[in-house]
Amino acid sequence: MNLVVGAAWGFAAAGIVLGAGSVIVFRRPLVALRVMLELFTAAGLLRLSADVSWETIAAAGALIAVRQVVTRTLAADLRSPTPAGALFRSRVRW
Repeated sequence: MNLVVGAAWGFAAAGIVLGAGSVIVFRRPLVALRVMLELFTAAGLLRLSADVSWETIAAAGALIAVRQVVTRTLAADLRSPTPAGALFRSRVRW
């Protein structure tokens, strides 16, 4: 195992630890998920630089696609008004 692969494993482990720490500290799963996905992406790209094979390219591409879908979906869900918020806004007349 060379240095780059070891660093990739380090980023993956840091993603798990910091993701769990983000949930505990901030109590916001979206922040934790973003931290984890960013560090997993860094680990995947490091791994891709060490081992250029079609399996590694496919894994890095799939990881980036999942990261994009998850973060955009969750961000869209957080921006949409809740039913209680929509009900409150419809009752208030300015």
